[in-house]
Amino acid sequence: MPIATLSSRGQLVIPAGVRELVGWHPGDKVSVVVSHDTTEVRLRRKETLDEMADRLSRYVPPGTVPLLDVHGFYQKREPRA
Repeated sequence: MPIATLSSRGQLVIPAGVRELVGWHPGDKVSVVVSHDTTEVRLRRKETLDEMADRLSRYVPPGTVPLLDVHGFYQKREPRA
């Protein structure tokens, strides 16, 4: 298991082998998730909007028209019974 050392400035260098394994590159945004009941900290690369759209597109049926005007949608929709 790779070991990283926290610097006096609170910086942590993620070992190169780990960065290569997970496909992280300089400039990637990383979210930090802290478990409050333990001392565990998880790092997760933040997805770009394009990556998120690609990942979620498999749940949208083919031919679905994108909703671009949310305000207009709510003005035109039929009221709920």
